[in-house]
Formats: sequence, C-alpha cells, structure tokens
Amino acid sequence: MSAPTTQRSSSILVALSLCMALQMTGFVMILPLFARRFESFGAGVEALGMSAMAYALTSTVAAPFIGMLADRFGRRPIILLSLSAYVLAFSGYLLAASSWMMILLRGLAGVFTAGLIPAITSSVGDLASENRRAQWLGILSGGASVGWIIGPLFGGLLYDRFGYVVPFAVSILMAIGALLLAVFLIPETNKSAARLNQPPSIRIHGLQALPIGQTFFLLMLVSFGVMFAWAFIDPQFMFYAYDELHWTSSQLGWIMSSFGVACMFGEFALGRLSDRLGRKPVLVVGLALFSAQFIGLVVFRDATWIVVSFILAGLGNAIYDPALSAFILDITPPEHKARAMGLKGTVGSLGNMLGPALVVLITPFVIPRVVFLISAGLVWILAFASGLSLRAPQLPAVVRFASQSTVTQHK
Repeated sequence: MSAPTTQRSSSILVALSLCMALQMTGFVMILPLFARRFESFGAGVEALGMSAMAYALTSTVAAPFIGMLADRFGRRPIILLSLSAYVLAFSGYLLAASSWMMILLRGLAGVFTAGLIPAITSSVGDLASENRRAQWLGILSGGASVGWIIGPLFGGLLYDRFGYVVPFAVSILMAIGALLLAVFLIPETNKSAARLNQPPSIRIHGLQALPIGQTFFLLMLVSFGVMFAWAFIDPQFMFYAYDELHWTSSQLGWIMSSFGVACMFGEFALGRLSDRLGRKPVLVVGLALFSAQFIGLVVFRDATWIVVSFILAGLGNAIYDPALSAFILDITPPEHKARAMGLKGTVGSLGNMLGPALVVLITPFVIPRVVFLISAGLVWILAFASGLSLRAPQLPAVVRFASQSTVTQHK
C-alpha cells in the first residue's frame, strides 16, 4: 500500500470530518425523541433508562475489542461496519413494535457502532503528521460538536411539525449519506494491516521498547477523570439550577449551549495548539480551563458569570481533548492505535457511568457546592499530575532501527 500524498491525506481527513458531522447530527437529533417513542408504547422512564444503559454498557465493553479488529483488519472495514449498523439501528428504531425491541436494538447498536470513533480517530493518527495531528483531531471533534448543537434543535422542529416518523426517517437518510461518503471517499489508512508479512520480532520488540506504561496509564486516568467529574455534578447541577438558582428551562439550556458553542469554535480554531506548543502544557492548561465550570458554580450565583465560566470550560475542553488524543496516538504503535482509542472511549464511558452513581451516595450528606468543589479538585489533581509526570513522547532507538531495517528490506 502506497502512502497517500499530503494533498490526498488532507482530502481524506476532510471526508472523515464531514462523515463524523453528518453521522453525529443524525444520531443526536433523535436522542431527545426516544422518550416520545417509548411513550408511544405505553412505557416510561424505566424503559428509557434501560435502553440508555443497554447502549452504554455494550458500547463500553465492545470499544476496545472492535478497536483491536480495526488494528488487525484495517480502519475502513470497521468504519463501514459501524455506519451500516447505524443505518440498520435507526431503521429499527422507526419500525420497532415494542419497548423491549427498542431496548434490544439499542444494545445491539452499542456493540456494532462502538468501533466508529476509535477507527476514525486512529485514521487521523495514520494520516496526519505529528505537527498537525491535534489540529485534525480538533477539526474532527468540531464536526461532531456541530452535530451535538444543531441535531436536537433540528429533530425537535421536525417532531413538532410532523411527528416522530419524519425525524427518524431523516436520521436514516443522514446515516446513509455518511455511509456513502465513507464508501467512496475514505480508503484504508492503516498500512500495517496490509503488511501482515512484516517480521513479528520487529513489531513485538518495538512495542516492548515504547515508553507507554506510566504515561499511557496517566492519559487513560485523565480520560476517566474528566468524564467522571462532569457526570458527577450533572444530576446535582440540574436540581441546583432549578431549586436554588431558580433558573427557567430556557436559561439552563442557554448556559449549557454556551459550553457547546465555545467548544465547537475552540476545536476548529485552537485544536493545533498542542502541535505548536507541545502536548503536555496544552493538556495542563486545557484541564485548568475545563475546571472553570465547576469553580463558577461554587463561586457565583449570577447567571452571567456562570455563562462566562462555562465558555472558559468549553474552550478548555476544545484544547485539552485534541491534545490528549494526539498524545495517546503519538506514543502508540500504528498496529495498536485503534485499540488505544477504543480504550480511551471505554474508560471515559466508565467515568460517565460511575459519576452519577457516586453522587447519589453522597448527596444526602453534602451541599451542592461541595459536589462541584469535588469535581473541580479532581480536575486540578489531574492537571497537576499531568504537569509533573507526563513526558514528551520520543521514538526509541529500537523502533527507529526497526523502521530503517524495514525500509532497507523493501528497497
């Protein structure tokens, strides 16, 4: 497999970003409508919660294993499999005849779509040079953020005007569009998957020599910690906003949207910071900014200042996440990139599930501001640990020697 030219690589990366934006828009536009769909079956919160848990559990467990398949057999087959599964899942949601069918479909969708983000992000790692890797990861995340912002609004407007059939049908068309985009514009990017006759000793010794132990563990801990910190405050934040701050639903939505919009613009505009300034300092600064939302909830009661803190947090998210993903890709051998990104998604999902569970246990004993302060402290601990312990990735001599030997053998 010949390496893509720089221009060709950029075209593929743009196609990946468009694919992610289209798919995420279709996915998110129907998320708020699941409650309506379950209501049509006479089911309520319990069934909706079971469906969400089924999707979360199956996708969390499946992501690293599907990532292994993407490393072994290539990114393209997993991308196509995941996008095809979305088409089938969305069609199933529209045609399902009972709440139990919806729960089953969501569980199956979690399994067969879990590889999409690991495969796409590892494709970015395959194609983007190290000095532009975080920039392209930011653009990719920005495309997904566009979907998160416009998807619910678009789905809600269609539902209010036409009922649930039209928004689900539009989501199916979007999923088909993303699939066709991948079929025609996204080739295989993982050269090692096509080079199965490479001497195994090179791959094994190269992997053993990579300094990923402590660094990789800390990066996974950051992935877990930031998701845990937000999920930990989420239930308490909603009640705090309504009961103590006396916000309306529109105020809460406006403040939440300020985070998403700041994150989207930051991902497009600031994603390359870690390419220029280094992964570690940008990661540390991004985490510190991300904690602003928690600190704002502790310090302020005025909505304006809380909006400012959420905007800062959105910008922090926009710069720390591409730096974090790029750092993981930098230190991971090509034959394990998708597995590593799948593991990042899994530990993040675990944090997302454990946060609400723990806050339920401590809420009777602490006031809301203590909950927010705990999340702020956790993020600052992660930032401090990252600043002290992370080292810039360096290519070991054995890997350089193996790469040179491989090139020499092919001459």
